[in-house]
Amino acid sequence: MCKFLLSLFSGVLCLTAAAAGKDYRENPAKYWDFSKLTAPPKYKAAGFAESKVEGLQDILFEGVERKGKKTQVFAYITYPSTPMPKGGYPAVLLVHGGGGTAYPEFTKLWAEKGFAVLAIDWYNSRPNVAAINARNHKANKIPLEGKKPLNDIQTNVANMILAHSLLRSLPKVDPDKTVYVGLSWGSWFGATVAALDGRFKGAVEIYCGDVNLNKKTRRLVSGIFLHAARIPMFWVCSTNDANVTFRTLQRAWDDCPRLVTKSLVMRLPHSHVGFRFDSCFRMARHFALGETALPVLGRASVRDGVASVEIKSEGKGIKKSIFCYTTDKADVKFSERKWQSIPVERKGKLLTAKVPAGTFQAYFSAYDEESRFKDCCGSSNVLFFADGE
Repeated sequence: MCKFLLSLFSGVLCLTAAAAGKDYRENPAKYWDFSKLTAPPKYKAAGFAESKVEGLQDILFEGVERKGKKTQVFAYITYPSTPMPKGGYPAVLLVHGGGGTAYPEFTKLWAEKGFAVLAIDWYNSRPNVAAINARNHKANKIPLEGKKPLNDIQTNVANMILAHSLLRSLPKVDPDKTVYVGLSWGSWFGATVAALDGRFKGAVEIYCGDVNLNKKTRRLVSGIFLHAARIPMFWVCSTNDANVTFRTLQRAWDDCPRLVTKSLVMRLPHSHVGFRFDSCFRMARHFALGETALPVLGRASVRDGVASVEIKSEGKGIKKSIFCYTTDKADVKFSERKWQSIPVERKGKLLTAKVPAGTFQAYFSAYDEESRFKDCCGSSNVLFFADGE
């Protein structure tokens, strides 16, 4: 286990990966041979009545071998209804979270946003469309043959890279404009895939993808490869997520050499609704098409009780900036802490805010457009005013 060193400046404790021990970082090539995953896998029509959805192509593709037998992966494929651009549509690989599956509604939604979509079910199962439509989450998927490989990280990651190879091979897809979009468990997988598959133009990490070295049984998705990320990355995260903390997320952002920006949102709900976040559509189009990214803020600091941060990029033009903080301490669960925000002062490229008394953790966010979930912002690093999560 690595020993993290705390750097103290202006009364604020900040955990930085630069100061942290490096013994936890590993080379992903130790566990995966990327060269063996670049050929598109064979696939066929899935043919399961319970998983059929109008407008979606349902398939099974051949995954890697597991215990001497090739795995089968269910996926949906679909395309936008708009005319195909020269070279093909930009495309996303949708990777669901824990307890999820390949959701028809989100597959269609991303197609409506202009992307060809390959949405996989990495549980070794397939969607039960009737249960999904009835919001029966416990019955939303039907197992394929064999045991579910939920904890078989090596198999799952390899199959995700194979899924990307398949996506790139589709005749209507521009292979040079693909984006990884992973939610919850999918974002933990994404933190590993990003270190292996440099063919993606970027990765959208929804909720998680942190560096959490306490995941001893899930080391291969604990962030130990983020230092080797080969593609630009974006995170959208909540102040009250039950699956991560700002400590573990900050380690990820400090480790990732390709971090573009991040959106930290107060009380953002954690569910598959995250596939609807406008920030994700924005950043996917930025990665694939070069459209305007969300705002980018520099590294915040504190001096004489005043926090400040530099604006690195305006995005579409910053309309509002806030300083978000909690006075709840480490004895209150991360997911139960109360967060507040105050306006900030702007002078040129500098944002400043007087730190409220008793602040335990805080950060800046700058917004360039309104959105349903208040997620279209660029956020700073987290300021830690005391040790502990």
